[in-house]
Amino acid sequence: MSFTSFRSHSLRVLTVTAAAATLSVSAFAAPNSRAMREALVADYPLTQVGQVMFKTDYTRITKPGVILAVRLPGIYADVANTQNAIVNTNYANGQITQATGFAAAFGGSTAQSRTLNPNEKVYVTDILVKRDAVQIELLTVDVATLGDGMSTRYRAELNVKLPGLDTMTPDDAKKMIDKVIADPAVASAVESKTVKLGMNPDEVKQSLGNPDKIVDLGAKQAFIYKDMKIVFVDGKVSDVQ
Repeated sequence: MSFTSFRSHSLRVLTVTAAAATLSVSAFAAPNSRAMREALVADYPLTQVGQVMFKTDYTRITKPGVILAVRLPGIYADVANTQNAIVNTNYANGQITQATGFAAAFGGSTAQSRTLNPNEKVYVTDILVKRDAVQIELLTVDVATLGDGMSTRYRAELNVKLPGLDTMTPDDAKKMIDKVIADPAVASAVESKTVKLGMNPDEVKQSLGNPDKIVDLGAKQAFIYKDMKIVFVDGKVSDVQ
């Protein structure tokens, strides 16, 4: 083979290899992830925290962002400034679970870890859009004093699993996120007025009164109130927004 033909062959191989590598990276990247993240950050303005000697100091808030309320129990949290990777909590199909196996292999736990309480107030310090999930870093608003006298916030890593995320709008993603963490007014209203999954329209009216609007799409129906929307599927509450 001549040098010219060898060089031409090598360039073709290099081009094909580069194209394959690009395709491989694209296959694992979240489509429109930057636009999705920007939209979610606009909905959930991030809280900025302090820096000390090139380390993040989660105890010190330098610029507060949105404050949300936890809606579901079971979100794992640990001392905010721990150097250990915090075990992720997953939300999928209405269920909260903590990562196990390989996903949790690099996580650690201090003796002070706990789970966040329903209605506990949290900041959002970071949002990462993955291929099929949105990962949200949460930080408790309240500072706790531990047994040794140390003051600390608690930090959690929440993965909201969203199959088909690449076809979702930011509003679609937000509706799913709001099932786990939401504006405190919405979370408090739902808690105090006792709207539960599975309730029928009459039971909701007894608890909340008559809705301002009713959207009826047959099997799917929605009651629109001033501060929330109750979604029914087949005559049962399936979602509260």
